Amino acid sequence: MKTAQSNLTRSVPQRHRLHRLVVALAGLLAAGCSGEPGAGTDGPDSPNGPNGTNGTKRSNGFDHDKPTITNRIEVPPLVRRNLGITFARVERRHVASTVRVPGRFELKPRARREYHTPLSGRVELLVDQYARVESGAPLYRVDSPQWRTMQHELDQTMIRIRQAARDLSGIRARDVAVERHDTRLREQAKVWSARVEQVEALVRAGGGAASELADARARLAETMTLLAEVKEEHALLNQQRINVKAKLDSYRRSTPLLYADALGERVSDSDDRPPRPDLSMTAAAATLGLSIEALRRNVGTDSEPLPYWRTIDQVAFTAQQAGVIESLDITNGAWVDTAQRVITTADPTDIRFRAVGLQSDLGRLRPGMRVRIVPPRGGGAALTGSIEGRLTIGLEADPVERKIDLIVIPQRGEPPPWARQGVAAELEIVLDETDEPQLAVPAGAVIRDGLRKILFRRDPKDPDQVIRLEADLGVGDGRWVVIESGLTDGNEVVHHGVYELMLAGGSGRQQGGHFHADGTFHEEEHE
Repeated sequence: MKTAQSNLTRSVPQRHRLHRLVVALAGLLAAGCSGEPGAGTDGPDSPNGPNGTNGTKRSNGFDHDKPTITNRIEVPPLVRRNLGITFARVERRHVASTVRVPGRFELKPRARREYHTPLSGRVELLVDQYARVESGAPLYRVDSPQWRTMQHELDQTMIRIRQAARDLSGIRARDVAVERHDTRLREQAKVWSARVEQVEALVRAGGGAASELADARARLAETMTLLAEVKEEHALLNQQRINVKAKLDSYRRSTPLLYADALGERVSDSDDRPPRPDLSMTAAAATLGLSIEALRRNVGTDSEPLPYWRTIDQVAFTAQQAGVIESLDITNGAWVDTAQRVITTADPTDIRFRAVGLQSDLGRLRPGMRVRIVPPRGGGAALTGSIEGRLTIGLEADPVERKIDLIVIPQRGEPPPWARQGVAAELEIVLDETDEPQLAVPAGAVIRDGLRKILFRRDPKDPDQVIRLEADLGVGDGRWVVIESGLTDGNEVVHHGVYELMLAGGSGRQQGGHFHADGTFHEEEHE
């Protein structure tokens, strides 16, 4: 018995259940009509009751003696919210020459960005999946022995530059001393050479001693020996100076920034030639994802400068563009190798629309045509958030299915919220814009009532009333339908909630009414 009763309940038409739900919801939440206080609770014998002295039949405080047939229905804001009533504006459209093709949104190739670690080490994630990040926000840190090795090499390069500079300074100082020593020895050699000539002249005259001559010659020979040693040392210092200068020149050419930082010099920009790249700093900047200026920034004092790269312990990597964390490709604390992918981000607003058209339409399609992306049917955003763009025809068609891709990139800034990757929609293309556009309403605003099709126009003078009209329809494209009469530019029609209004207004004749606070609906206006 229960099974039969349950089957009978399920067989009740859905329209009847929806009718009862609409009436009950509107009665509970709609604003009541104005009338005498307490009239709805008068007893049968009260003055205002049906059997009272006044003899006037009343219901819920409203006089329904004189029912007036009208095509108007009151829909105050509370009723519109409760019944989900929305309005669509009448538009002039090329309905007859419009075609629609299905498609979906997808990310542009440059909307997605992958972050691979350039260093091996242990990774600490700093973001969660689906979190939105701005450009420059930290994503993850790497504790990398490989970075410490690179850091040590940079530091050793600066030490070697400073050591070579000190060596060159020492060579120059010693060279000055050798030059002075050479000058003194040359003067001594002249003195002893003159002494030898003097003693030789005395010996030839028979007045000099042979021992004095021998001593003078020995002193001259010793001085000439010292001069030879000084010349040899001078040559050796000159060779050392050349070698050290060549080393410093190589540092200046290959690592000009490290050279300048090590010696406290400024990088000269006076040369017309382009500046030489610093191989060490460029490699470090590319590895860390920072600029060279940021790495060279002094975090010490003027007397004891300290570059920023010298203070980096764990390497932090930041977002290069704004977006959303699409995937975390490793677990927190994992050890990663060089070039392993860690995080993938995507910009959900950087999208395009890809539809599938027929090859038979290629003769009527042109690249650059103005088209419109129509949102999915249903929901409050339908037909109110269309996206305009320019048509791009795909490079290659499918010879088997005889289809070709039609691509549209949205214009005018950020797309509406419903335009997301993977959302299905339709591409609306007007093939011929030379004919005169006609007044049209959404097809969902028209509903069949018996043998007639009706719609509800919003009263231009009273936005809280709608007027039931018999629809005079023309051609339609499945989404919009031409209206031949009864509407004009600027009018609004009920789009969502039209079925509830048809139930509330009855069928078979044009009649209006109002909702009561107890949930009942009366097919006449207030008194």
